[in-house]
Amino acid sequence: MTTIDKDELDSLIQSEWNYLESEKGGWSLLEGKQDLEVLEHVLRCILHLDLTEERPREFKECVKVQNPDGGWSKESHTDKTSMWITTFVGLKLCRGNLILKDPEIQATVDKTLEYVLSMQEEDGHWADPEWSHLDTTCSVTCFLTIYQVTQDKTDDERINKARIRGFEFIAKWQRDSGLWKDETFHPAGIETTAHLMQYTLVPAYFMDKIDYAGKMCMDAAESMVAAQAENGSWDDENTDHTMDACRNLMLVSDTFKTKKKYAPVIEKGVRWLMDIKNKQGWGDFPQEPSNIERSADGLDTLLKFRRYDKGEPMSHFWAFSK
Repeated sequence: MTTIDKDELDSLIQSEWNYLESEKGGWSLLEGKQDLEVLEHVLRCILHLDLTEERPREFKECVKVQNPDGGWSKESHTDKTSMWITTFVGLKLCRGNLILKDPEIQATVDKTLEYVLSMQEEDGHWADPEWSHLDTTCSVTCFLTIYQVTQDKTDDERINKARIRGFEFIAKWQRDSGLWKDETFHPAGIETTAHLMQYTLVPAYFMDKIDYAGKMCMDAAESMVAAQAENGSWDDENTDHTMDACRNLMLVSDTFKTKKKYAPVIEKGVRWLMDIKNKQGWGDFPQEPSNIERSADGLDTLLKFRRYDKGEPMSHFWAFSK
């Protein structure tokens, strides 16, 4: 088992935030047109660093680029709505508005909810032409959960039923290995499984009291641990998928009271990420140039690990409880 020094972790977190600040032109709508997938990754860090009150305009600017249908496009200056982007921008606004309490943001996320609910398919999934049905559906179930918790609407049966239908669609696709594998998008199954566990299975367990969602989670966790490489990485040293696996195992092991078992696995993955990173930031693989999206992912992983290591409830930041 590796050890991660608290001072080293704190210093690295500050350094990585400084790096993202220096690259603001590549993510902030205050600086011009942006890729909203990159922006929503950084908004997550702003929320986690408790900087929301200092940076309300980073959230407010999202309101201005919402499409008439209630969704958002991947590129802020286009009008091709993406369900995946919509749900992740929407949930960042839900979380941010817990602090900002801005009526315009509130109206925006209410509009998003209506759009999302209207787009569910008959078999329970949601579609996005650039993403798999599994990943897209889990992003929606996460948004629905965050919306309900932040708006005190956990008893809204319309939303509950939509999320449960999404869960039922996803549950059918789990493989005997415990993982979810999408042959078109992510054949190894690590990233897809990590997303589904956090965004669909844990809400099904927390919000909908579906007990077998817990067993599915733990089966998947075992398969994910078995897929970790000796050096601590996943998927042939894919930094993105390693970050996903670590964050997912933090939430799942905390939720199901198995931290003692999984903490060494998580720490090994985080240690690898710290050891292979660039001077500032991460690329998609070791020795590749840093990019903003992956660097925000890395910072978020370190922030979540710090919370995990302190013993603070992981579900609070994922917003499955307040």
